[in-house]
Amino acid sequence: MNTAAAVFALSAAVMLALRDTFGRLAIRGIDPVLGSSITAVVSLIVLTSISAAMGDFQTPLPTSGWPMLYIAIAGVLRITAARTFILTATQYIGSARTSATASTNVFFASALGILFLGEPLKLSFTGGAVLVLAGSILVAQSGSVQATSLSPGSRLKGMGLALMSALVLGVSTALARKGIPAFASANQANLYATAAGTIAFLPFLSGKISKAEFASWPAKTWGLLCLTGTVASLGVTFLYLALARAPVVFAFPIANTRPLFVIAIAWFFFQMHERINFRVVAGAAAIIAGALTLILSR
Repeated sequence: MNTAAAVFALSAAVMLALRDTFGRLAIRGIDPVLGSSITAVVSLIVLTSISAAMGDFQTPLPTSGWPMLYIAIAGVLRITAARTFILTATQYIGSARTSATASTNVFFASALGILFLGEPLKLSFTGGAVLVLAGSILVAQSGSVQATSLSPGSRLKGMGLALMSALVLGVSTALARKGIPAFASANQANLYATAAGTIAFLPFLSGKISKAEFASWPAKTWGLLCLTGTVASLGVTFLYLALARAPVVFAFPIANTRPLFVIAIAWFFFQMHERINFRVVAGAAAIIAGALTLILSR
């Protein structure tokens, strides 16, 4: 087991759990696409500052265009698509349920790693993937204070958006794993991925910016958007550091233990917004057990 990769992946899980929680509160009452684009700009500023401090701009870019293309597509999928899907889904089924359902990206990312990156397939992978999927479904069906007031169709929409984020994030992770080794640092790779994702938002913002009443947004909303963008950028950099040291089937399941941290954060700080019941806890336990099974299959 690569200890450094495991530590980085676990750090990513904590940061991405904070992203899910802050993101849900940040976009309350505002357009999810506009909110996501703002968090992407914040991420870009944070990563640019870190890269400047680390001297990444003095190091050469990959000599081959393929790694740049892989990272750019990974950024567009992760930021423009997956982040928007996740933040929108939280409006329907809450941060804990969204995070748990989106954790099915373990299955998609690991499957792509096996099929296209030549990572090993073992029987324990199947068992781990089944546990992750079962746990995600159990948590997503548990209901929440917010979700119980919605129609079954609305709840289904929230789950669908979370699953779509899982699929595109799985593809993004596989592409990132292929492109990261060509960059001087994981943060440099994340910076270029985030830049591509931020630019990809532009066509979707047509008409939204002119209609948005930014002056009416409370300071709390701006603060939460900045926090969401900051922890999201740090979380992905930690994930990229893990992927630079270990295969997808090792690093990504650890990073996707984040539902456990989301539930803990929701329970301690946002008790009025999340109902933590037996299904949520049992589902999260299944997700963690599935991730550990995948890890031990290495």
